[in-house]
Amino acid sequence: MPSIEKVIEIHKQVLSLSNAPLAIIAGIIWVCITIAFIVHLIKEKTSFSFRGWVFSVFFLVILLSGLGYLSFTIKDYDFSINEEEWKENYLTPYLKSLPEHKEDVEDFSQILTNDANAIKSIYLNDKEKPIVVEISTLNKENGVAKKLPVQVFIQKEPIDKAYLTYKTIEKNISYEYTTDQYYETILHIPNEYKVIAPTN
Repeated sequence: MPSIEKVIEIHKQVLSLSNAPLAIIAGIIWVCITIAFIVHLIKEKTSFSFRGWVFSVFFLVILLSGLGYLSFTIKDYDFSINEEEWKENYLTPYLKSLPEHKEDVEDFSQILTNDANAIKSIYLNDKEKPIVVEISTLNKENGVAKKLPVQVFIQKEPIDKAYLTYKTIEKNISYEYTTDQYYETILHIPNEYKVIAPTN
């Protein structure tokens, strides 16, 4: 199982690939400029004064340094992994390994409009569409009821009382994968409950 640090590290590498095309284009342009300047030096070598040669060598050193920097930058890009492979080989195993939190649900009601305050949920299987429900939970220590809107998948089961299961991550991975949301959130409800199917 990959650690959260490894998941973040590989994701940064994947994100950095968005700069790769610009670096490659810059490298090609820099090579063309360097070659053109070297050709110019060879053609005009007899017409340069000592001062002209010093300036030309200094400029050539700058060109070669830039070329070296761009070469190392391009070499550091890892083209062997993309976003889909990162999700499959790093994010998914990490999320699967996380412990599952469980909360007893006293009551719940479906919210038919988008609630901006609802806790967003992310799922490994993103083909199904979650719905937003407002759940009521009871704090066992002080007996205070709490209402919370959250995105969930509904799962009917042969149980007597509804409960919520979800996972959380310990560090922000990116703007999309944060500690402020839940992962694999499922509202387990008794078989006889009726739920309105989500619409597109």
